[in-house]
Amino acid sequence: MESKLKYKFKITLTFVVCIGLGVWLGRIALDNWANIKQAIVYKNTLYSTSDPALQSLPNQVSPLDLKWASLLPAEEHEVIAYYQTSQPQNLEQMTAQVMRSINASKDQSYQDALISTNTMAEFENQIVTISGFIVPIDFYNDKSVKSFFFVPYFGACIHLPAPPPNQMIYVELEAGFNDVDITKTYTLMGKLNIELFEDLMGTSAYTLDLVSITPFYGQPDDFRTH
Repeated sequence: MESKLKYKFKITLTFVVCIGLGVWLGRIALDNWANIKQAIVYKNTLYSTSDPALQSLPNQVSPLDLKWASLLPAEEHEVIAYYQTSQPQNLEQMTAQVMRSINASKDQSYQDALISTNTMAEFENQIVTISGFIVPIDFYNDKSVKSFFFVPYFGACIHLPAPPPNQMIYVELEAGFNDVDITKTYTLMGKLNIELFEDLMGTSAYTLDLVSITPFYGQPDDFRTH
């Protein structure tokens, strides 16, 4: 009788452990699904330049994987980060968020950072990859995208105010790129330039000589909270 109870206990314990492990692994997979998908899904090239000089760039040096926060000078990174807030979960947090917003509106260093054209000189002429959202600016006669702003979060320049100029990249491309969805994320590869471009939709402090566009699965903005 005792041996049967021990056997049943072991079976029950094994069952509970397996369920717990399954839930734990499922939670990890869910939290990291974007990164998992980015690693395992085949990323077909949606656009590739026909310029031989640009095509050869990735063969000369390994592209630098840039994050949006890297494009900000340290002092601006610090002041913008200070006013970043997560989604409030209670009245106390909501009140704190309101007070922080009021302080931000009076903080000149923060207001200056929101329109800053200061750049990071070490990235000039570097071959880079960076992920974000496409905001079309101009089109060819065949309705393919002629130029666009590349931004860190969805809705920038459209539903939401434009990011600071040093968080926007201006890109031109050849005719034929129709596979664009402003709600989806992409990875660009190309040569980064420090160059000001102004448009009614916004101002960018960087431009990119585009080599290729591939899909990106995940949240590209490593800095702001949404």
